[in-house]
Amino acid sequence: PQPLVPLRFTCPPKQALSASKATVSVLYCSSRRSKVKMADALFSKMSAALSTPAGQQAAKKINEVIVYEFPDTGAVYVMDLKAGKAYKGKPDGEPACSFKMDEKVFLELAGGKADPMGLFMEGKIELDGDTDVAMKIGKVLKALEKEIKL
Repeated sequence: PQPLVPLRFTCPPKQALSASKATVSVLYCSSRRSKVKMADALFSKMSAALSTPAGQQAAKKINEVIVYEFPDTGAVYVMDLKAGKAYKGKPDGEPACSFKMDEKVFLELAGGKADPMGLFMEGKIELDGDTDVAMKIGKVLKALEKEIKL
């Protein structure tokens, strides 16, 4: 877990210490929990979208396995375009490419609030593997956009 940062209060030290620990702990846990739920929901929607005829057609264009690693939460998700599904966990085989980024960055990308190339240039996204496959992922997500409804 990430270290908790104490808050400063203008009250007696004992009250400040206990309030600080309780508040920070609750904020940290609830924030992390909501991010994880959002990513889980997004990959669940992706999996459902990949099972539609449009999703199957889009997946066939790449026909590879892509991994998303989120070091901030420790979560790993797989978009298996060979099998037409997305899920939480490790891939069965070697992925064609693997992305590493904070989950918050991924959610911004998925919501269309961030530019993937800009984030890559800033070092907020790391890519390991086939860059051609990585460049095609946007087309698959665009094809699934109606079903995912971000």
